[in-house]
Amino acid sequence: MTNSNLISLKKAIQLIDKEKKNLFKISKIKLSKALNKVVAEDILSPINLPSLDCAGLDGFVFNSSHKSKLPISKKMITPGKIFKNHSHNYAYRINTGAIIPKNLSNFVSNENSKTDNVSLFISQSKISNKDIKKKGEDLKKGKILIRKNEKINFLKLSLLASAGIVNVKIFSSLKIGIVSNGDELVKIGNIKKKEQVYDSNKLQIINFLKKFNVSIKDLGILKDNEKKIENFYKKRIQKYDLIISSGGSSFSSGDLISKFLNKNTKTIFKYIRIQPGRPIIFSKYKQKYIFSLPGNPLAVLVNLIFLVSFFINPSAGKMFSLSQKIKSGFNDTKNPNITKFYRVIIKNNIAFPHNSKGSAKLISVSESDGLMVINENVKSIKKGNIYEFFKFEI
Repeated sequence: MTNSNLISLKKAIQLIDKEKKNLFKISKIKLSKALNKVVAEDILSPINLPSLDCAGLDGFVFNSSHKSKLPISKKMITPGKIFKNHSHNYAYRINTGAIIPKNLSNFVSNENSKTDNVSLFISQSKISNKDIKKKGEDLKKGKILIRKNEKINFLKLSLLASAGIVNVKIFSSLKIGIVSNGDELVKIGNIKKKEQVYDSNKLQIINFLKKFNVSIKDLGILKDNEKKIENFYKKRIQKYDLIISSGGSSFSSGDLISKFLNKNTKTIFKYIRIQPGRPIIFSKYKQKYIFSLPGNPLAVLVNLIFLVSFFINPSAGKMFSLSQKIKSGFNDTKNPNITKFYRVIIKNNIAFPHNSKGSAKLISVSESDGLMVINENVKSIKKGNIYEFFKFEI
Protein backbone atom coordinates (compact mmCIF):
# COMPACT_ATOMS: atom_id res chain seq x y z
CA MET A 1 0.00 0.00 0.00
CA THR A 2 1.57 3.29 -1.11
CA ASN A 3 1.30 6.65 0.65
CA SER A 4 -0.84 7.95 -2.22
CA ASN A 5 -3.60 5.51 -1.17
CA LEU A 6 -3.68 6.75 2.42
CA ILE A 7 -5.40 9.76 3.95
CA SER A 8 -3.63 12.69 5.57
CA LEU A 9 -3.49 13.32 9.30
CA LYS A 10 -5.64 16.40 8.76
CA LYS A 11 -8.33 14.35 6.99
CA ALA A 12 -8.25 11.71 9.73
CA ILE A 13 -8.83 14.42 12.35
CA GLN A 14 -11.80 15.73 10.35
CA LEU A 15 -13.35 12.25 10.19
CA ILE A 16 -12.82 11.74 13.92
CA ASP A 17 -14.38 15.11 14.68
CA LYS A 18 -17.47 14.17 12.67
CA GLU A 19 -17.91 10.89 14.57
CA LYS A 20 -17.29 12.27 18.07
CA LYS A 21 -20.30 14.62 17.87
CA ASN A 22 -22.58 11.66 18.58
CA LEU A 23 -20.29 10.00 21.11
CA PHE A 24 -20.91 11.90 24.33
CA LYS A 25 -24.01 11.64 26.52
CA ILE A 26 -24.97 14.37 28.98
CA SER A 27 -25.80 13.83 32.64
CA LYS A 28 -26.31 16.00 35.71
CA ILE A 29 -24.14 15.34 38.77
CA LYS A 30 -23.34 16.92 42.11
CA LEU A 31 -20.58 19.51 42.02
CA SER A 32 -18.72 17.57 44.71
CA LYS A 33 -18.25 14.72 42.21
CA ALA A 34 -17.40 16.88 39.21
CA LEU A 35 -13.61 17.22 39.51
CA ASN A 36 -11.94 16.66 36.11
CA LYS A 37 -15.29 16.25 34.35
CA VAL A 38 -16.01 18.21 31.16
CA VAL A 39 -19.01 20.54 31.29
CA ALA A 40 -21.71 20.20 28.65
CA GLU A 41 -22.93 23.82 28.78
CA ASP A 42 -21.80 27.30 29.76
CA ILE A 43 -22.28 27.84 33.50
CA LEU A 44 -23.18 31.38 34.54
CA SER A 45 -22.98 32.86 38.01
CA PRO A 46 -26.46 33.12 39.60
CA ILE A 47 -25.26 35.71 42.15
CA ASN A 48 -23.01 38.68 42.72
CA LEU A 49 -19.89 38.22 44.85
CA PRO A 50 -19.84 39.85 47.22
CA SER A 51 -23.62 40.08 47.34
CA LEU A 52 -23.36 43.48 49.11
CA ASP A 53 -20.55 45.92 49.86
CA CYS A 54 -18.29 44.40 52.53
CA ALA A 55 -15.07 45.01 54.41
CA GLY A 56 -11.93 43.85 52.68
CA LEU A 57 -9.95 44.11 55.92
CA ASP A 58 -10.52 44.34 59.67
CA GLY A 59 -11.10 47.95 60.66
CA PHE A 60 -13.67 50.63 61.55
CA VAL A 61 -16.67 52.08 59.72
CA PHE A 62 -18.44 55.34 60.45
CA ASN A 63 -20.70 57.93 58.84
CA SER A 64 -19.04 61.29 59.02
CA SER A 65 -15.66 61.93 57.51
CA HIS A 66 -15.65 65.51 58.82
CA LYS A 67 -15.30 64.73 62.49
CA SER A 68 -11.86 64.21 63.98
CA LYS A 69 -13.03 61.97 66.80
CA LEU A 70 -15.84 59.45 67.32
CA PRO A 71 -16.65 57.18 70.26
CA ILE A 72 -16.26 53.47 69.49
CA SER A 73 -19.43 51.42 69.88
CA LYS A 74 -19.32 48.27 71.96
CA LYS A 75 -21.19 46.54 69.16
CA MET A 76 -19.06 44.76 66.53
CA ILE A 77 -20.07 44.14 62.91
CA THR A 78 -19.32 40.52 61.98
CA PRO A 79 -19.76 38.45 58.77
CA GLY A 80 -23.01 36.69 58.00
CA LYS A 81 -25.36 39.32 59.42
CA ILE A 82 -27.09 42.50 58.29
CA PHE A 83 -26.30 45.16 60.92
CA LYS A 84 -29.24 47.59 61.18
CA ASN A 85 -29.33 49.33 64.56
CA HIS A 86 -26.45 51.73 64.16
CA SER A 87 -25.89 55.37 65.04
CA HIS A 88 -24.20 58.07 63.03
CA ASN A 89 -22.56 59.24 66.25
CA TYR A 90 -20.35 56.14 66.66
CA ALA A 91 -17.55 54.32 64.92
CA TYR A 92 -17.96 50.54 64.72
CA ARG A 93 -15.39 47.80 64.64
CA ILE A 94 -15.89 45.57 61.58
CA ASN A 95 -14.39 42.22 60.60
CA THR A 96 -13.16 41.19 57.17
CA GLY A 97 -16.07 40.05 54.98
CA ALA A 98 -18.77 41.71 57.09
CA ILE A 99 -21.47 43.65 55.24
CA ILE A 100 -21.03 47.44 55.35
CA PRO A 101 -24.20 48.97 56.93
CA LYS A 102 -25.97 51.65 54.94
CA ASN A 103 -24.80 55.17 55.76
CA LEU A 104 -21.60 53.85 57.39
CA SER A 105 -19.66 54.20 54.17
CA ASN A 106 -16.30 55.39 55.47
CA PHE A 107 -13.65 52.81 56.33
CA VAL A 108 -10.34 52.85 58.15
CA SER A 109 -8.28 49.67 58.42
CA ASN A 110 -6.85 48.57 61.77
CA GLU A 111 -3.42 49.18 60.35
CA ASN A 112 -4.20 52.84 59.62
CA SER A 113 -6.39 53.58 62.64
CA LYS A 114 -5.51 55.57 65.74
CA THR A 115 -7.50 54.79 68.87
CA ASP A 116 -7.32 54.75 72.65
CA ASN A 117 -9.85 51.85 72.67
CA VAL A 118 -12.56 54.32 73.66
CA SER A 119 -12.46 56.73 70.72
CA LEU A 120 -11.36 56.61 67.08
CA PHE A 121 -9.23 59.54 66.01
CA ILE A 122 -10.00 60.24 62.37
CA SER A 123 -7.46 61.45 59.85
CA GLN A 124 -8.74 62.22 56.36
CA SER A 125 -5.59 60.74 54.81
CA LYS A 126 -6.17 57.38 56.56
CA ILE A 127 -9.72 56.84 55.28
CA SER A 128 -9.34 53.94 52.82
CA ASN A 129 -12.66 53.29 51.12
CA LYS A 130 -10.78 51.33 48.44
CA ASP A 131 -10.64 48.57 51.05
CA ILE A 132 -14.41 48.23 50.83
CA LYS A 133 -15.21 45.43 48.40
CA LYS A 134 -18.10 46.55 46.22
CA LYS A 135 -21.11 44.44 45.31
CA GLY A 136 -20.16 42.15 42.40
CA GLU A 137 -16.50 43.20 42.54
CA ASP A 138 -15.25 39.61 42.58
CA LEU A 139 -18.00 38.13 40.47
CA LYS A 140 -20.97 39.66 38.67
CA LYS A 141 -24.28 37.86 38.25
CA GLY A 142 -24.50 36.38 34.76
CA LYS A 143 -20.74 36.12 34.23
CA ILE A 144 -19.61 32.89 32.58
CA LEU A 145 -17.77 30.84 35.21
CA ILE A 146 -16.81 27.98 32.92
CA ARG A 147 -17.49 27.40 29.25
CA LYS A 148 -18.91 24.37 27.52
CA ASN A 149 -16.22 21.72 26.85
CA GLU A 150 -13.96 23.02 29.63
CA LYS A 151 -12.63 20.63 32.24
CA ILE A 152 -13.51 21.35 35.88
CA ASN A 153 -10.13 21.53 37.62
CA PHE A 154 -9.86 22.15 41.36
CA LEU A 155 -9.75 25.94 40.89
CA LYS A 156 -12.85 25.98 38.69
CA LEU A 157 -14.61 23.70 41.15
CA SER A 158 -13.90 26.17 43.98
CA LEU A 159 -15.17 29.05 41.84
CA LEU A 160 -18.42 27.21 41.07
CA ALA A 161 -18.86 26.39 44.76
CA SER A 162 -18.38 30.06 45.72
CA ALA A 163 -21.27 30.95 43.42
CA GLY A 164 -23.52 28.36 45.06
CA ILE A 165 -23.60 25.95 42.11
CA VAL A 166 -24.94 22.59 43.36
CA ASN A 167 -25.34 20.51 40.19
CA VAL A 168 -23.57 20.63 36.83
CA LYS A 169 -24.29 19.12 33.44
CA ILE A 170 -21.31 17.13 32.25
CA PHE A 171 -20.39 14.75 29.49
CA SER A 172 -20.72 11.24 30.90
CA SER A 173 -17.60 9.11 31.23
CA LEU A 174 -16.81 6.95 28.24
CA LYS A 175 -16.40 3.22 28.80
CA ILE A 176 -13.24 2.03 27.10
CA GLY A 177 -11.93 -1.52 26.81
CA ILE A 178 -8.23 -2.15 26.16
CA VAL A 179 -6.97 -5.35 24.52
CA SER A 180 -3.60 -6.48 23.13
CA ASN A 181 -3.06 -8.94 20.29
CA GLY A 182 -0.24 -11.38 19.59
CA ASP A 183 0.95 -14.88 20.48
CA GLU A 184 4.29 -13.37 21.50
CA LEU A 185 2.80 -11.24 24.28
CA VAL A 186 3.07 -12.05 27.97
CA LYS A 187 1.28 -10.29 30.81
CA ILE A 188 3.59 -8.18 32.94
CA GLY A 189 4.40 -10.19 36.07
CA ASN A 190 4.36 -13.57 34.33
CA ILE A 191 7.46 -15.53 33.39
CA LYS A 192 8.42 -14.89 29.77
CA LYS A 193 10.37 -17.05 27.34
CA LYS A 194 13.18 -15.63 25.20
CA GLU A 195 10.95 -15.46 22.13
CA GLN A 196 8.23 -13.56 23.98
CA VAL A 197 7.80 -9.89 24.95
CA TYR A 198 5.98 -8.20 27.80
CA ASP A 199 2.67 -6.50 27.03
CA SER A 200 3.94 -2.95 27.69
CA ASN A 201 1.63 -1.25 25.19
CA LYS A 202 -1.43 -1.92 27.31
CA LEU A 203 0.14 -0.22 30.32
CA GLN A 204 1.07 2.75 28.14
CA ILE A 205 -2.46 3.04 26.76
CA ILE A 206 -4.20 2.68 30.12
CA ASN A 207 -2.03 5.23 31.88
CA PHE A 208 -2.32 7.69 28.99
CA LEU A 209 -6.12 7.46 29.15
CA LYS A 210 -6.32 8.09 32.91
CA LYS A 211 -6.13 11.86 32.44
CA PHE A 212 -9.41 11.80 30.49
CA ASN A 213 -13.01 11.45 31.64
CA VAL A 214 -13.16 7.71 30.97
CA SER A 215 -13.55 4.39 32.76
CA ILE A 216 -11.04 1.78 31.61
CA LYS A 217 -11.17 -2.01 31.53
CA ASP A 218 -8.23 -4.28 30.77
CA LEU A 219 -9.62 -6.95 28.44
CA GLY A 220 -6.49 -9.07 28.39
CA ILE A 221 -4.43 -10.49 25.52
CA LEU A 222 -6.00 -11.85 22.34
CA LYS A 223 -4.08 -14.70 20.76
CA ASP A 224 -3.67 -14.95 16.99
CA ASN A 225 -6.79 -16.99 16.43
CA GLU A 226 -9.32 -15.74 13.90
CA LYS A 227 -12.34 -17.31 15.61
CA LYS A 228 -11.37 -16.02 19.06
CA ILE A 229 -10.89 -12.50 17.73
CA GLU A 230 -14.30 -12.60 16.06
CA ASN A 231 -16.00 -13.89 19.22
CA PHE A 232 -14.20 -11.32 21.34
CA TYR A 233 -15.52 -8.31 19.43
CA LYS A 234 -19.01 -9.67 18.92
CA LYS A 235 -19.44 -10.47 22.63
CA ARG A 236 -17.64 -7.50 24.18
CA ILE A 237 -18.40 -4.51 21.96
CA GLN A 238 -21.85 -3.66 23.37
CA LYS A 239 -20.42 -3.14 26.87
CA TYR A 240 -18.14 -0.30 25.77
CA ASP A 241 -18.26 2.96 23.86
CA LEU A 242 -14.83 2.24 22.44
CA ILE A 243 -12.39 -0.67 22.28
CA ILE A 244 -8.72 0.08 21.68
CA SER A 245 -6.39 -2.70 20.57
CA SER A 246 -2.64 -2.76 19.93
CA GLY A 247 -1.07 -5.17 17.46
CA GLY A 248 -2.60 -6.85 14.44
CA SER A 249 -3.58 -3.65 12.63
CA SER A 250 -1.28 -3.92 9.62
CA PHE A 251 -2.07 -5.46 6.24
CA SER A 252 -0.17 -8.77 6.30
CA SER A 253 -2.03 -12.10 6.33
CA GLY A 254 -1.10 -12.59 9.99
CA ASP A 255 -2.80 -9.40 11.17
CA LEU A 256 -6.10 -10.94 12.18
CA ILE A 257 -7.67 -7.93 13.89
CA SER A 258 -7.23 -5.98 10.67
CA LYS A 259 -8.82 -8.88 8.78
CA PHE A 260 -11.81 -8.99 11.16
CA LEU A 261 -12.38 -5.24 10.98
CA ASN A 262 -12.21 -5.21 7.18
CA LYS A 263 -14.91 -7.89 6.94
CA ASN A 264 -17.25 -6.92 9.77
CA THR A 265 -17.10 -3.20 10.52
CA LYS A 266 -17.68 0.11 8.83
CA THR A 267 -14.21 1.51 8.20
CA ILE A 268 -14.01 5.24 8.90
CA PHE A 269 -10.37 5.33 7.91
CA LYS A 270 -7.57 2.81 7.48
CA TYR A 271 -3.92 3.87 7.61
CA ILE A 272 -2.64 7.44 7.58
CA ARG A 273 0.24 9.25 5.95
CA ILE A 274 2.23 9.60 9.18
CA GLN A 275 5.57 8.26 10.43
CA PRO A 276 5.53 6.49 12.81
CA GLY A 277 1.97 5.24 13.35
CA ARG A 278 0.74 4.62 9.83
CA PRO A 279 -1.15 1.30 10.34
CA ILE A 280 -4.06 2.56 12.43
CA ILE A 281 -7.67 1.59 11.76
CA PHE A 282 -10.70 3.52 13.03
CA SER A 283 -14.02 1.74 12.50
CA LYS A 284 -17.57 1.38 13.76
CA TYR A 285 -19.36 -1.82 14.75
CA LYS A 286 -23.02 -1.79 15.86
CA GLN A 287 -22.82 1.92 16.80
CA LYS A 288 -19.69 1.29 18.87
CA TYR A 289 -16.18 2.41 17.96
CA ILE A 290 -12.89 0.60 17.54
CA PHE A 291 -9.34 1.91 17.31
CA SER A 292 -6.87 -0.71 16.13
CA LEU A 293 -3.34 0.56 16.82
CA PRO A 294 -0.06 -0.88 15.57
CA GLY A 295 2.19 -2.95 17.82
CA ASN A 296 5.33 -0.84 18.12
CA PRO A 297 5.35 1.43 21.17
CA LEU A 298 6.25 4.79 19.62
CA ALA A 299 3.60 4.32 16.92
CA VAL A 300 1.08 3.61 19.69
CA LEU A 301 2.12 6.80 21.50
CA VAL A 302 1.77 8.93 18.37
CA ASN A 303 -1.68 7.50 17.68
CA LEU A 304 -2.76 8.14 21.28
CA ILE A 305 -1.59 11.76 21.30
CA PHE A 306 -2.81 12.87 17.89
CA LEU A 307 -5.85 10.69 17.17
CA VAL A 308 -7.33 8.74 20.09
CA SER A 309 -7.13 11.66 22.54
CA PHE A 310 -8.88 13.93 20.03
CA PHE A 311 -11.75 11.46 19.80
CA ILE A 312 -12.31 10.87 23.52
CA ASN A 313 -11.81 14.46 24.67
CA PRO A 314 -14.92 16.63 24.13
CA SER A 315 -12.89 19.76 24.83
CA ALA A 316 -10.41 19.07 22.03
CA GLY A 317 -11.52 21.57 19.43
CA LYS A 318 -8.80 21.70 16.83
CA MET A 319 -5.76 19.93 15.50
CA PHE A 320 -2.57 20.51 17.48
CA SER A 321 -4.37 22.77 19.97
CA LEU A 322 -1.91 21.88 22.74
CA SER A 323 1.28 22.25 20.73
CA GLN A 324 4.14 24.62 21.41
CA LYS A 325 6.69 26.12 19.05
CA ILE A 326 10.33 25.08 19.05
CA LYS A 327 13.45 25.97 17.07
CA SER A 328 15.15 23.13 15.23
CA GLY A 329 18.80 22.47 16.01
CA PHE A 330 19.32 20.16 13.05
CA ASN A 331 18.87 19.68 9.31
CA ASP A 332 17.17 16.68 7.71
CA THR A 333 15.16 15.65 4.67
CA LYS A 334 11.84 13.80 4.64
CA ASN A 335 9.17 12.47 2.31
CA PRO A 336 6.89 15.47 1.59
CA ASN A 337 3.85 13.17 1.36
CA ILE A 338 3.86 12.31 5.07
CA THR A 339 3.65 14.01 8.46
CA LYS A 340 6.71 12.95 10.41
CA PHE A 341 7.26 12.95 14.18
CA TYR A 342 10.81 13.34 15.45
CA ARG A 343 11.84 12.33 18.96
CA VAL A 344 13.78 15.33 20.21
CA ILE A 345 15.79 16.45 23.21
CA ILE A 346 15.50 20.12 24.19
CA LYS A 347 18.63 22.07 25.09
CA ASN A 348 18.45 25.84 25.60
CA ASN A 349 15.00 25.90 23.93
CA ILE A 350 16.37 24.21 20.79
CA ALA A 351 15.29 20.75 19.56
CA PHE A 352 17.89 18.11 18.75
CA PRO A 353 17.03 14.64 17.40
CA HIS A 354 17.40 11.58 19.59
CA ASN A 355 20.08 9.43 17.99
CA SER A 356 18.01 6.24 18.13
CA LYS A 357 16.41 4.91 14.95
CA GLY A 358 13.32 2.74 14.74
CA SER A 359 9.88 3.29 16.22
CA ALA A 360 9.89 0.25 18.51
CA LYS A 361 12.63 1.54 20.81
CA LEU A 362 10.98 2.63 24.04
CA ILE A 363 14.27 3.85 25.48
CA SER A 364 14.33 6.66 22.93
CA VAL A 365 10.92 7.87 24.10
CA SER A 366 11.87 7.83 27.77
CA GLU A 367 15.04 9.81 26.99
CA SER A 368 13.30 12.39 24.76
CA ASP A 369 11.47 15.54 25.80
CA GLY A 370 8.77 15.32 23.16
CA LEU A 371 7.89 15.12 19.48
CA MET A 372 8.67 17.70 16.84
CA VAL A 373 6.04 17.62 14.10
CA ILE A 374 6.94 18.18 10.45
CA ASN A 375 3.80 18.44 8.33
CA GLU A 376 3.08 17.22 4.83
CA ASN A 377 4.46 19.21 1.89
CA VAL A 378 7.63 19.96 3.85
CA LYS A 379 10.64 18.34 2.19
CA SER A 380 13.36 19.36 4.59
CA ILE A 381 13.94 20.43 8.17
CA LYS A 382 16.20 23.43 8.47
CA LYS A 383 18.28 24.35 11.47
CA GLY A 384 16.92 27.53 13.05
CA ASN A 385 13.39 27.18 11.64
CA ILE A 386 10.39 27.03 13.99
CA TYR A 387 8.20 23.90 14.10
CA GLU A 388 5.33 22.41 16.13
CA PHE A 389 6.41 20.63 19.30
CA PHE A 390 4.52 18.37 21.71
CA LYS A 391 6.13 18.03 25.11
CA PHE A 392 5.80 14.67 26.84
CA GLU A 393 3.93 14.98 30.12
CA ILE A 394 5.89 13.95 33.18
